[in-house]
Parts: sequence; C-alpha cells; structure tokens
Amino acid sequence: MSEEQTLIYHTLLLSQIPLIGDITARKLIMECGSAEAVFKEKKQKLLRIDGIGDSVVNNLQHISSAVHEKVQQELDFIQKHGLNTYIITEDNYPKRLKHCVDAPIILFGKGNMEWNVPKVLAVVGTRKASSYGITFTKQLMEGLASVDVMLVSGLAYGIDTIAHESAVHHNLQTVGVLGHGLQMIYPASNRKLAGRMLKKGGLLTEYMHEIGPDAVNFPSRNRIIAGLSDAVIVVEARKEGGALITADLAFSYDRDVFAVPGRVGDAASEGCNNLIKQNKAALITSAKDVIDLMRWDDNQSKKKNRQEKLFFDVSEEEKNILEHIQQQDMIDIDSLSAKINIPVSRLSVLLLSLECKCYIECLPGKRYKLV
Repeated sequence: MSEEQTLIYHTLLLSQIPLIGDITARKLIMECGSAEAVFKEKKQKLLRIDGIGDSVVNNLQHISSAVHEKVQQELDFIQKHGLNTYIITEDNYPKRLKHCVDAPIILFGKGNMEWNVPKVLAVVGTRKASSYGITFTKQLMEGLASVDVMLVSGLAYGIDTIAHESAVHHNLQTVGVLGHGLQMIYPASNRKLAGRMLKKGGLLTEYMHEIGPDAVNFPSRNRIIAGLSDAVIVVEARKEGGALITADLAFSYDRDVFAVPGRVGDAASEGCNNLIKQNKAALITSAKDVIDLMRWDDNQSKKKNRQEKLFFDVSEEEKNILEHIQQQDMIDIDSLSAKINIPVSRLSVLLLSLECKCYIECLPGKRYKLV
C-alpha cells in the first residue's frame, strides 16, 4: 500500500470499531498521533486515555477478518471510482467542520469541492415545499449569487432540491451532503441534478459505499450540513423534522441561524415561526437580510481578531506554542520543537489539537502558521 492508502485504510478501520464513535476516535488519534498508531499503541497507554476502557481496547486489539475485508472493499471502491477522501488530520478536511467536536474522522466525496471559501451557507427545509417556499428559495439564491456563496444542503426533495437547482443555475458552488453511501443517489429523481453539481461542487458523505438511505442516517447527516456552514437558513419547516434538527445543531455549533417567517397557523411554517419565537433564529425576508447580517458586503468586518482567538480554550502549553508560531509567522515542527523544548512526538499531538480547533494551519513540509 502507498502511504495515502495506508492512512485511509487505518482511518476506515478505526471508524468500524465497536464502541468507538467519532468523538472517541478523534481523541484516540490526537493522543496517539495517527489512526495507524492507535492500533500499535500498548494497552497500558490506551487505558490511560480518558474514556477508554477494557472493552474499547479489546475491540481495538481483536479485529475480525470480516471487518478488515469490509475496509479493503471500501478502499477498492474509492480507488475504482476516483473518490476524494477527507481525513480529520489532513489539510484538505473542511476547516469549519473540523472545529465541531463530533465531526466524522473520514468523509467521502465526489466532484470538485473547494471547502475553505469565504462564504458558506446551508439552506434547508421541508420536503413538501409550498409555492411560497419554492419562490422564496429561488429568489434567495438569485440574491446570494452577487456575493458568490457556496451552498450546502441535503439533496432531499423539496427545499433542498430547489436550493441546489438554483445554485447550479447561478453558477454557484453547491454540495449535497448525503445520508447514504456514494454507490447510489437518493432520491433517484435527483440523479441528473447530482451529475450537474459535480462540475462545481459535488457530493459528500460519511457513509461507506454500501450503506443505504436508512432513516436513522439523516439526523446524523444534518450535523455535517450545519458544521460545514457559516450560517443555516430554514426556509420552510413543520413543527418537527430534519430542518429543525439542522438548525438546532447549527445553534449548538455557534453558527448563525436564520428562518423565513410564514403565516400564523400554516403547518409548513410552524417550525420556522417557532425558531424565531424562541430566539434560535433571526427573521429574514430576503437575500439582502442575510448579506447584511453576515456582513458579507464588508469582508474586513468578518475577519477574526487573531489575539482574541489565541487565548480561547487553550492550555498553557498550547498557548506557548501559538505565541511562538505568531512570532515566527511560519515555522517547521523541528524548529518549533527546539525552541520550546518539547519532543516532536508530544508536539505533534499538541499541533494536531490546535489544528482541529482551527487555530493553526499545517502547510507542506510540516510547517505551521496561524489561521
């Protein structure tokens, strides 16, 4: 296997271990340095990791041949179909999503997706869209075309489909986050739309290729839609449904949430009206509202204050690393290790943690700079 194939293989393997979800898998990778290192680590050290017990260690050290075969089949599928993979430790992983604690450790993609663009917006809503919802979504995307947003949605019936179609029409990058593997497109009626999206944008999923569109997959899928975006717009939503799950997740990730109001008593707008009433979403009536609220007409006002970010949610050890990187503007791992007297093995773990928190960026040659 090549180095890249080995990385994908072990990350896939870690994702298939019972009792290990994305949060635990990420913790293991950060503590051990890589997915491959997790499987080589001694039991005693694994047990010292918070939340790791005998059952998890036993599962890591006793993997069935069936699991290995399943992972190899997935690797073969990826190579055969030329799919993109996005691994949590790699530079190509979407930076906005990497900041979310429950982000998948590996994603599969198809198309031409440029993740780290300045403006990313999710548009979601009911599968049974009304003429009001359809018209608003089209007008919204037409208005947002002027600021060149990237549109993320779920490729479902209704509002999702209209948003993707409108984005394609206005030559905007658009990504459909799927609740199934890339062996199929669901709903089948969106196959042609999905094909057009591949030219500028594409398809993304956390599910291996043979996984079908089971109902339990879609709420989990929604965290990716929320995590990829700067803001989420709910166009139409009933009292309960996937769009509200996405809005709640976005709210928990400290993303901006917007909702389109509807008539009192209209079932299709009850969810949106409740979001506004509960102060979980700001009311919008046009694309201009979104542009103004996000300050997308003034890019300078959206830039984060670097000093403010350095001192948020970091340990003293991490703070020391950040200060040295700031002084050098850009520095390689060996030089940094020598300056702060931390072994490269330990430093790699700390740098990965800071990268996952979106404080630093890893460049070719293991060089690092502040984001």
